[in-house]
Amino acid sequence: MAIRIEKSVSYGQIASTGVIFAGMIGAFVWAQADIRSLGEHQKRIDSDLVAIRQEAAAREARIRGVEIAQASQSSDLRSIQIGISRIEAQLEKLQPRP
Repeated sequence: MAIRIEKSVSYGQIASTGVIFAGMIGAFVWAQADIRSLGEHQKRIDSDLVAIRQEAAAREARIRGVEIAQASQSSDLRSIQIGISRIEAQLEKLQPRP
C-alpha cells in the first residue's frame, strides 16, 4: 500500500489557502490596531493622572495657605481678646467700689 501524491492542486484548495492566509493577515492587522488603541488609551490615562496629581498639589497648597491665614487670624483674635480682658480689668479697677 503505497502513498500516492497527486501532482495537481484544485481551485478549492487554492481558495481555502487564500482564505486562511487572508484571515491570518486580517487577524494580525486587527490585533495590531487593538494594541495601538490600547497604547493610546494608556497614554491618555497617564496624562490624566499627571493632571490630577498637579491639581491635587495645587489644592493642597491652597488649603495650606488658608490654614496659615486662619491660624494667623486666630492668633489675632486671641490677642484682641487678651487686650479686651486687660481693658475690662483696668476699667474695673477704676470704678469706685460701693
